[in-house]
Amino acid sequence: MKTYIATYYRHNPQLSSGGYQTTRKIEAVSITSARKKAREITEGCVYGSLELLGVEKEG
Repeated sequence: MKTYIATYYRHNPQLSSGGYQTTRKIEAVSITSARKKAREITEGCVYGSLELLGVEKEG
């Protein structure tokens, strides 16, 4: 398993900037499966909206 870093933008209208960037580590076999897992995280967002900006290999 390789480690990938997914970068997201969390929209929040209560902030003057409109939101903020955040990252999460994802364990996956390939970049394709890492992107799939990253998209699943955005779809599973319970509140607000989470936009995937990119996925890259850690290191």
